[in-house]
Amino acid sequence: MSIDPEFARILLRVVLVGGTIMIIGATGLFFALRAFAPTAKKRSDFRAIVIVIAVLAIVMVGCFVLLIFSYSKH
Repeated sequence: MSIDPEFARILLRVVLVGGTIMIIGATGLFFALRAFAPTAKKRSDFRAIVIVIAVLAIVMVGCFVLLIFSYSKH
């Protein structure tokens, strides 16, 4: 059993558009939340960046795992 090429193209477009939206949203949230951060603590900025990157990485790994499962033959 194989995946229809049309479905594969649509799935790729969804992953690309979703990844772009996530990056734009994370960047917007970073700058929005950074405006409210206290200026005395500089380490918390680095920690926030690491947390956002980790969350995005986990979501993207989940997307790629689902993509791999969708290409697997049964």
